[in-house]
Amino acid sequence: MMGPFGGCYAVRKSHFSKVPENFLVDDFYINMKVLERGGLCINEINARVYEDVSNSLVEEFRRKVRIATGSFQNLFAFSHLLFRFNGVSFSFFSHKVLRWFGPMFMLGGVAAIIPLMQAYDLYRYLFLAGLILLLLPLFDLLLRQVNTHVALLRFATHFFSMNLALLAGFFKFVSGVKSSVWEPTRRNQ
Repeated sequence: MMGPFGGCYAVRKSHFSKVPENFLVDDFYINMKVLERGGLCINEINARVYEDVSNSLVEEFRRKVRIATGSFQNLFAFSHLLFRFNGVSFSFFSHKVLRWFGPMFMLGGVAAIIPLMQAYDLYRYLFLAGLILLLLPLFDLLLRQVNTHVALLRFATHFFSMNLALLAGFFKFVSGVKSSVWEPTRRNQ
């Protein structure tokens, strides 16, 4: 597996590595250190973990920004693994790195479509469709106020908030992480 669930994982003492100071996502760091040394990270498919989740979009967004910031710390710490051209490097790149840079790819797509929409009608329609998609989380928020839940809108809200959190986490990483202390997400709300 590429990354453990922080609430439930075990590491052999001989494979454990001390986490650097001010690292936010220590479970992924420990996991990657095991892989870096040639160890195995095995998912126990029959393990069961129960955890309350937060129903607050603000709480979840704050949690995702922290995780995103730590993800970019881990990318910097383990970027050398990307050039080994093996299963670990492929999994790291395809499962993690591409997702972490998703917001940058989306912004690049918007930047590329702007000059094209001036020359071709198709790109104007695609740009308009993109703007409409950006309104879906707002519509979801309005429906939440009247206790109406539409699964498709919830997926859109999750997708956009996750990518916005990744972008915010990238900028927090670039500006420097001063502390690894964080406030736990309030659960069972």
